[in-house]
Amino acid sequence: MHAFAVQLTNQAAADLDKVPREARIQIVKDLSALAVDPFPKGHVRKKLKGFTFALYRLRAGNYRVLYRIDARLVTIMRVVNRKDLEKIAKRLKLS
Repeated sequence: MHAFAVQLTNQAAADLDKVPREARIQIVKDLSALAVDPFPKGHVRKKLKGFTFALYRLRAGNYRVLYRIDARLVTIMRVVNRKDLEKIAKRLKLS
C-alpha cells in the first residue's frame, strides 16, 4: 500500500533519462520505495542543511536523489551523480 505519491519534476525526469540503464532501474526501485516510506532507515537518507524547505538526499549507488516531502507528496527535485551533488545543491539553495 502506498501512503505517499511520488512526483518527479521536469528536471528530475530529464536527469533520470541521462542515467545508464542499470543504475536507472535501481533508482526507480528506490523511488517506488519512497512511496511506502519516505524516511528510509540507515545511511541511505540524509536531511540536507541550509535550505528554506526540508530537502533530503537518498543514496542510490553512484547517484543521489534530492527530494522534499509535502503532506502526502514526495517531490523528486533532482537525480544527480554523487560527484555533482554539491554543485547542484548549491544551485537549489540559490533558487
